[in-house]
Amino acid sequence: MMRNAPVDHPDALRLVVELSSVYVACDDCGHSRILRLDNLTKVAELGVHNYMQLCRKIRCSECPKKPPAFRNLTIRPTWRCDEVLQSIA
Repeated sequence: MMRNAPVDHPDALRLVVELSSVYVACDDCGHSRILRLDNLTKVAELGVHNYMQLCRKIRCSECPKKPPAFRNLTIRPTWRCDEVLQSIA
């Protein structure tokens, strides 16, 4: 069994400080939340520096704790530069 769940995302190594928000939904229970800039800033201060590390730390607060490989989460990042491009279009 793998120690850490793989994060297969083209932006996996981008910095957490580049995010403006992250939408997280649990595919098991349906609970969802949005991590906003203040949450992401605190996470960066605690030593989580890139998007891959952040994805490994996120879990559903309503479900029992599970190893990262067994979490069924939908995670959608919004990058700061993407917001600028969306407002131009």
